[in-house]
Amino acid sequence: MGGSSNSCAEPFFLAPIGAAQDDALQLLRKVAATYVELPKTTYSFEQVEVREFPGTLRTRTEQRQRIVGSGGKYRQETLPNGVLYLFDGQYRWSYNPERNEYTKTPADAAASRAPGLVTFQTAAYRVKAARRLRQESLELPSGLVMCHVIEVEQLPNGGGVQYSPMTYWIDAGRNLVLKLQYTVTVNTPGRPSPPETGVTLSFTKVSVGEAVDESLLRFTPPAGAVQVARLIFGPKSPLVGQESPDFELQGADGKPISSASLRGRVALLHFSRRSNDDSLVLLEMTYRSLKGKGLTAFYVLPPRSQPATGGEAYTVPLAVDSDGSAAKSLGIPYTGTVLIDRLGKIAFVDTGSRNSLELARALQTAGVW
Repeated sequence: MGGSSNSCAEPFFLAPIGAAQDDALQLLRKVAATYVELPKTTYSFEQVEVREFPGTLRTRTEQRQRIVGSGGKYRQETLPNGVLYLFDGQYRWSYNPERNEYTKTPADAAASRAPGLVTFQTAAYRVKAARRLRQESLELPSGLVMCHVIEVEQLPNGGGVQYSPMTYWIDAGRNLVLKLQYTVTVNTPGRPSPPETGVTLSFTKVSVGEAVDESLLRFTPPAGAVQVARLIFGPKSPLVGQESPDFELQGADGKPISSASLRGRVALLHFSRRSNDDSLVLLEMTYRSLKGKGLTAFYVLPPRSQPATGGEAYTVPLAVDSDGSAAKSLGIPYTGTVLIDRLGKIAFVDTGSRNSLELARALQTAGVW
């Protein structure tokens, strides 16, 4: 069945605007049931997710994905050449081509559904209200498809994230979602104007029951790929495993701190543009826990930054990167963390994503955890 097919799995009818809530809820339950059944057949979807961030500097991001499945196996990937999630019937694979890293975990075939389709499988859960708005044709690359358009209000989740009512465009013949639109608001304590994000998810291809290329449902790690415990996003530093480049910092006592002077010690350097933030608290906790095991740490600031206040609250030594050359040589564009082992080699670099688990492993490997 192609994306442009208007053949109906049930009799087609034009429901009046303002139809009963039960009618919209029934349609939503049919949608959920349709996605529950998808692992038993073959399917191929291509979707475009657009996120718009209003405000003074209005920004827009777009991500394209392909989701393919057959007989319980699935493949979900960001196009082109992006992150891949795949279940081959025995293992779940995740692969990040930017870092050439992958994970491999045994999986129960009973839970084998593409992550991108789970939202629609659970669409009828936690519904506060639903109503049918209208009927409308959507144009796919392969032709027009008639859709039921419904609005669904979810029950609040009790957290700081709020969702507007969600508008669904549902293929009238197959109970498949062709478009979804909503707004997300993140409420942060102390922030008077919580940020909003408008999300539009559109499916440019929707095919069910057609043959798919079985080679898409197999994964072989590419040459040089490294198996990891979990995927990390963001570029991998080329310095990891290499000799530390020469650099020099100025200690709070005015004495120089250089790559040469740190040789023989495990050194954790955190570069920041602010004199007191969450990263300082985490670095302080790490330093207090591990300094007795040989860890040296420095909280590195740019010139003219005032030290953190709080009396005896912070004991981690401060240092100054007087001209920014140390951060540059270590591949830190703005903020980040670098771990250097006793041999003077770079053991870990994080440029902002706060990969605490990977840092913990690097500290263990360096012998101070």
